[in-house]
Amino acid sequence: MIEAAASTSLQQTDAGKICVITACAGTGMKRWLPLIGGIETYAQAEGCRCVRIFGRKGWARVLKGYEQTYAIVDKRLPSSTAG
Repeated sequence: MIEAAASTSLQQTDAGKICVITACAGTGMKRWLPLIGGIETYAQAEGCRCVRIFGRKGWARVLKGYEQTYAIVDKRLPSSTAG
């Protein structure tokens, strides 16, 4: 049984290469959370300067060494009734 899944993307930025965890979800987080260390090892081997997660603030609480440096702000727009 699969308990979790994650995907990553290596991206070249003006500040250097980064590894973005583009998606990560599952059940029983305590069992699979330590596996993110493998992603960090992979990112370092690929020459990345950081691992970045766009997600809920809660990730910063459960991942040691991670800090919130940016916020993504959205404005919900009303549904279009034009048809």
